[in-house]
Amino acid sequence: MSPSRFRPAAPVRPAMPPPLWRRLSGELATNWVAGWPQAAFRQRYMFARVITVRNHIINDPDAIGRVLLENAANYEKPALIKRILAPAVGWNLLVADGEVWREQRRLMAPVFTPAAVASFTGIFEQVAREQADRWAGEAPNRVDVAAAATHATFEVMSRSLFSGDPAMTSEGASAHIGATLASAGKYSVAKLIGMPWLDRSRIRQDGLAGAAFLRGRLTELIRRRQTDPSAPQDFMTRLLDAFSESHPPDEAAELALGNGILFFVAGHETTANALTWALYLMGGDPEVQERAAAEAIAAREAGGSATQVIARLPYLRMVLDETMRLYPPATRFDRSPIVDDVLCGRTVRAGDMVTIWPWLLHRHETLWDEPDVFDPENFSAEAKAQHHRFQYIPFGAGPRTCIGAAFAIKEALLILAEWLARYRFRLDPGHEVVPTAAVTLRPKGGMPMFIEARAAAGRRAA
Repeated sequence: MSPSRFRPAAPVRPAMPPPLWRRLSGELATNWVAGWPQAAFRQRYMFARVITVRNHIINDPDAIGRVLLENAANYEKPALIKRILAPAVGWNLLVADGEVWREQRRLMAPVFTPAAVASFTGIFEQVAREQADRWAGEAPNRVDVAAAATHATFEVMSRSLFSGDPAMTSEGASAHIGATLASAGKYSVAKLIGMPWLDRSRIRQDGLAGAAFLRGRLTELIRRRQTDPSAPQDFMTRLLDAFSESHPPDEAAELALGNGILFFVAGHETTANALTWALYLMGGDPEVQERAAAEAIAAREAGGSATQVIARLPYLRMVLDETMRLYPPATRFDRSPIVDDVLCGRTVRAGDMVTIWPWLLHRHETLWDEPDVFDPENFSAEAKAQHHRFQYIPFGAGPRTCIGAAFAIKEALLILAEWLARYRFRLDPGHEVVPTAAVTLRPKGGMPMFIEARAAAGRRAA
C-alpha cells in the first residue's frame, strides 16, 4: 500500500469510555460513532449495563455469524429497538419478527428481483444527469455534494416509489425525513425506561411531526392507488399488489404503508450518505478518483444497457465497498436471544441485547490492515478471498440482509459513474469533516467540495 494513502475523518478516540451520563446527554446522545475508546477497535467482545439493559457488543466474525445466520432463529429485534424505531418508520420488515417477518419478506421478494431492480435503472441515470447538468452552471465552484446527493436520491426514491407523485416530492418531505431519523437516533433515559413521552426535546417533537407528515401523505397516496385501475406500476403499486395477494384491503394498505415509509426514509438517506462519503474519499485521493473516472468514462462510452455499464465498473465497486467499510450505511444492528446462548465464550441471557457495530467491525485492528486508511484494494478479488464472511456487513447478513441492497448498489454506481465522468471533485481545505450518526451516518454540516468540469467528458445517451 502506498504510504500516501488518505486517512479520512473519524471522531477522536479517548483513552477511556465516557461515563453513562455523557452518553445520555449532549453530543454523544445524538452521535452514535463519537466517544468510542481506542480499545473498542481492538476487542472482540465488550459488555455494558445501561440502566436495566444488559448489552453484549460483539466484534468477532464467528459470533456475528452465529447471531445473524447460524442461530438466527433464536435472535429477534429487541423490544427497546422496536419502541425506538416503530414511531419513526412504522411496523414493517425492519422491526417485524418470526412468521410476520417471513411473510412480509416472501411477499416483497418479487419487488426486488434483478429484473425488477433493472427496471428502475433508467431513473437512476436520469436523475444523475439532471444533477450533473445543474452543476454545469456552477463549475468550477464550491458546492455541497451532500445536499446534491440527498436531492438526487430523494428524486430517485420519489420517482421509483411514487412516480413523482406531488404528495411525496415536496422539499418539506425531505426535511421531515431528516427530522424523523434524528429523533430515532437520539439516546435518552426516557426511551431506555420505556416512557419516550417524557422526552420533551425539540428533536423528538420535530421527529414526531416528521413521522406524522410522512404517514399522512403516504396514506393518502395508497388510498388513491387502491381505487385507481390504471395506477402507475411503480414500487408502491407493486408493493401494494404484493400484500393484497393474501391480505384484505385495510391490512394490505397498512403493510404497504409501513414498508413504503421504511424504503423511502432508509433508502433515500443511506444511499445519499454513501455517495457523499465516496466523493469525499476520492477527493482525498485524486489517484483513486482518476482511475475510477477513467473506468466510468470507458464504461459509458462502450454503450449498452445500464446493467452492462455497471458490469464494466469493477474498480468503482471496490471504491464503493471501501466507502461503506469506512462509513457504513447502518452503524449498528441489534438482536435479543429468545433463549440463552453463548457468544465469545460468554453466556447471553434471554432478553439481553446483542449489538453488532459495523462502525467498529469495519475498522477493527485485528481484521484489517491499517483500518483507518482509505484503500479500495481492500476489496480486490485477492483481498476479498482472505476476508471472513462476517467481517464486512454494510447491509447486514443472513436471512435479514437488507432486501434493498442491490437497488442501492446499482443506484450508487450509476450516479457516481455519471458524476465522475463529467467532473473532478476536490476537498475544501477550510471545511472540517465530522462524521455523525443518528441511525444513518452523515457528515455534520454537509460536505462542501470544489468541482471542475472534465474537458472531454462525454455524456451517455438517455
